Amino acid sequence: RITDQLRALGASCDWSRESFTLDDNLSRAVVQAFNQLHDEGLIYRGSYMVNWSPNLQTAVSDLEVEYSDETGTLYFFKYPVKVDGQREFLDVAT
Repeated sequence: RITDQLRALGASCDWSRESFTLDDNLSRAVVQAFNQLHDEGLIYRGSYMVNWSPNLQTAVSDLEVEYSDETGTLYFFKYPVKVDGQREFLDVAT
């Protein structure tokens, strides 16, 4: 989607070198870069809310969100994951 928009805008890129960060050949480099940034204290992992737009099918910046209190239900479930070969659970709320 994003590259389609860039192409429509006439961006002058070398599209033959286009790749996705989760492609096998780049995934290792991405993990290494994130680990290095984390070790240097430049990024951190924390708990936070993500503003997801079901209509846009993407995350939305905090600056673009109009907040309002709504009555509703928050559902929690545990999603099974493997960490270092051990079965653990990721708590998810929706």
